[in-house]
Amino acid sequence: MAQTDSLFNDNEEITYNKDTLRQGTLNISADEEIIEENSVLKEKHHSPTKATLLSTFLPGAGQIYNQQWWKTPVIYAVFGTIAYFAVTNYNGKEKFKKEYYSRVNGSGAKLTDYLSYTDNSIYNLYNAYKDNFQLTIILGVAFYTVQIVDAFVYGHLFSFDMTDDLTFNWLPTITPSCLSLSFSLSF
Repeated sequence: MAQTDSLFNDNEEITYNKDTLRQGTLNISADEEIIEENSVLKEKHHSPTKATLLSTFLPGAGQIYNQQWWKTPVIYAVFGTIAYFAVTNYNGKEKFKKEYYSRVNGSGAKLTDYLSYTDNSIYNLYNAYKDNFQLTIILGVAFYTVQIVDAFVYGHLFSFDMTDDLTFNWLPTITPSCLSLSFSLSF
């Protein structure tokens, strides 16, 4: 009986700030006589660096981390399209390269569909496929970089307030000494 406090009811709970630097609280329950420490729930920190690294090692993962799931199928569709054109242009380049070398070395034309083409035309087709292949590689690297930058930027803007609340307040103030006008723009 000496240890119970008569000031408390049986169902009351006292919250005592144990340490303001650590922001922990100490809860004392009078009916159970249990002392427990509750840690303050920390808000989950959204890291733009993590979004960038995820998107670097697995394209689209940074967008998923940023809760923009709809971008991931778009990213893979673009990469698939770029890969299709890269493979097509590479195969065309190799086909016309072999055809040109066989004609120049005296073996004759091997591609029956291109018998009427001159050697110079075959070489021009080879160059066109080679240039298109290089362009698709450049586009692939550029799109890879863009999706990383997208994950980084939206990682920074993750907690940005995007409400439509744009308010403009103006308040004229009259005081005995002067007339003033204040403006306030909040968004």
